[in-house]
Amino acid sequence: MAIQVTWLSHSGFQITIGEYKILIDPFLTDNPLATVTPEQMEADFIILSHGHGDHVGDSAAIANRTGATVIANFEIGSWLQQKHGVQNVHTLNTGGGVKLPFGRVELTLAYHSSSLPDGSYGGMPNGILILTNEGKTLYHAGDTSVFLDMQLIGERGLDLAMLPIGDYFTMGPEMSLKAIELLKPKVVIPMHYNTFDPIAQDAASWAQRVQNETDARPVVLDPGGTFQM
Repeated sequence: MAIQVTWLSHSGFQITIGEYKILIDPFLTDNPLATVTPEQMEADFIILSHGHGDHVGDSAAIANRTGATVIANFEIGSWLQQKHGVQNVHTLNTGGGVKLPFGRVELTLAYHSSSLPDGSYGGMPNGILILTNEGKTLYHAGDTSVFLDMQLIGERGLDLAMLPIGDYFTMGPEMSLKAIELLKPKVVIPMHYNTFDPIAQDAASWAQRVQNETDARPVVLDPGGTFQM
């Protein structure tokens, strides 16, 4: 079964697995690179890495309109239920997972901060593992620095990794190469760059280094662009 991965810009993705549409960190409103509006997005599931506004983004509005189920940590999930009336929520914690119709979703470590848009506590930041029923494994690192336990995540056998390269708030291009070395993904897509001036990066130069210095295949997408697995 083909898997389609569409970069919505920043750290946002729409992943289509069979009949299911999954959004990750759908930050569209006030995103200068977004090519679609929240009203145009369809979703069966929404997965959130952490509580910052450029990641929680439009998740509440999309979930309430579509009836999508949100997968997030306990603090974010509870906040969406109590503050925004989101009905369908799985409130996981780091290391935990849930079986869904397309496969299993797990929350991993990420090294960052996490507060919600109203300033309330957002719990631990996370990366996201998606283990599909067809045996593909996808990893969205969230906002993070590189950390040695990425080796353990890589031992799951990653078909695709989505890694931040923007620097300033997360690891930059140089340290993302170390992350790739630890994770050993077959394919890597860069994210969390060029949305704002402090995280401007040359993705083509990054991709050339990935090609030359690692065993991963770099795939650089334009906002709205799709990679098919």
